[in-house]
Amino acid sequence: MVKTGDEVLQEVLDTIEPLRGVLNVGVLNDEVRANILKIEMEKTGELIPVINLGVKECLERDYTIAIIKNASFRPPPTATVQFVDNKGNLLGEEIVNVDQKKKYENDEKAQFIHPDFVLLKSQKDLENDFKEENIQETSRKQAFILPPVQFIEVEELEDTCDVVSSSPDPLADLYLKEYFQFEDDPKLASILVGFNVKK
Repeated sequence: MVKTGDEVLQEVLDTIEPLRGVLNVGVLNDEVRANILKIEMEKTGELIPVINLGVKECLERDYTIAIIKNASFRPPPTATVQFVDNKGNLLGEEIVNVDQKKKYENDEKAQFIHPDFVLLKSQKDLENDFKEENIQETSRKQAFILPPVQFIEVEELEDTCDVVSSSPDPLADLYLKEYFQFEDDPKLASILVGFNVKK
């Protein structure tokens, strides 16, 4: 028997609610989705833009859920922040697990600028690229990308597909906390999870 969208949605909520560190799970309506997208779009005009592809993809799914979580929630399975150029070359990324850290510790070109962030190109080369960008008309613009990230617990459900998750921009995070009646506590954060229902 094929489940309805509402039944699948309830199954997803029932799966996420008991996860460690989850304080609240809520479904986003069209108005909230539009407001988040508006907040995210305002970041793309900055000197080094922040492009939140993950949030954009979450909002394009049939259903988008917001989770309010604390620090005991599991870490993401892959990097949630990447530094790229407009040719798609990876210039740096967030470190989220031990295997990834070991890989970069053994890479001569990799340079840790923070315990949780590695550059894959020397700072001098990046500075030269940045100077060139400002001179040339056809610039190799650099940007921080927040890619879509797997959300395995929802992927494993039989009736979901195209599952993605992402952390929203700090202003969108604040908006979501307020929407779900949480204080602006730096120990709390929001995550969006988007998914489609198998037809």
